[in-house]
Amino acid sequence: MSKAKQRRAPARARTARPARPRPPRAGAAVVAAERGQVSWSSCLIGLFAGEVLLFLVSNLALGITNAAFGSAGFRTADGGIVGVSTFLAVFFGGYLAARLAGRFGLYQGVVVGAGFIAVGAIFQLAQEAQIVHSSLASGTHTLVDLGPMSMGNLISGDMLALVGGSIGGLFSRRR
Repeated sequence: MSKAKQRRAPARARTARPARPRPPRAGAAVVAAERGQVSWSSCLIGLFAGEVLLFLVSNLALGITNAAFGSAGFRTADGGIVGVSTFLAVFFGGYLAARLAGRFGLYQGVVVGAGFIAVGAIFQLAQEAQIVHSSLASGTHTLVDLGPMSMGNLISGDMLALVGGSIGGLFSRRR
């Protein structure tokens, strides 16, 4: 080693090079922001599973009620059966969607609840359109009385769906 190289080597060792700043590591928040907060595929699966559960539970419960109280008993017990069945179905759908998504359970539950509201509105529209169509097809050409819209039932049903989905999504947290 030459004398010039010997003089330069210790000088390099004494002066520390400034550390290059490292880019921040991608944390869970950054990854979640890139993926989005709502997993639409999980919400659709939760909505479908909840609707199937609603169909099964409500029909089974109404069948048991008719067997126990006769066909006249469904008029008084129908609201409670449909309400509880809807709550359980939306709760299950929100829970399932949040577990499948693995993140932001409350958001998944709210989306499933909103899906239940949309499906209910579409079903109601189809029923009323069928009534109007059958009236027009019969040739009477008279106005069809669809009855007044009950805002209390509408708001309570929507709140039931949103609260049920939210609670289902919140219960999905892994402990």
